[in-house]
Amino acid sequence: MAFNPVKIRRYGEPKEVVARLFEEVGGIPKVMELLDLSRTRVYALADPDSTNEISYTRVATLTEAGAQSAAQHLAALAGGIFLPIEKADDANWLALAGDASRSNARNISALMESLSETEKSPGRVDQDEAREILKVLDEQLAILAIQRAKLSAIASGEMVDTDGELPDGEDK
Repeated sequence: MAFNPVKIRRYGEPKEVVARLFEEVGGIPKVMELLDLSRTRVYALADPDSTNEISYTRVATLTEAGAQSAAQHLAALAGGIFLPIEKADDANWLALAGDASRSNARNISALMESLSETEKSPGRVDQDEAREILKVLDEQLAILAIQRAKLSAIASGEMVDTDGELPDGEDK
């Protein structure tokens, strides 16, 4: 059996998640560098026909390098969702709320159009379309997580609100 680095992987299966991790950090050469592995060993980690498995330590290394697929996959397996909040400290959460509302309206509209049988759509969401909609939805959920983190920090007194006043009307 010849090795084919572009074998079809079912969405959400471990080897497919590993392939996405590799893409997110910049491709095979970057993975080879980060994990100090040969090209053949890296390809084998994402090969659905290979018994080679990626270690948790290596997944953590790729995650630290910016890949989020493993965190998203594990959160889904645990019955939740992964929402990165890296912009929470400096984000203008009121502007984010407006952006999220507009984006949410576009997303719901696109989903309804996809589910409606028209000349442009068969009336169902296919796998590729679902993946694209999930990307948009995940972005919206991340914005909501940022908003929640900002509000939580204001509510707990850890952060001043946007007009510069201290929590609960305290003086500076």
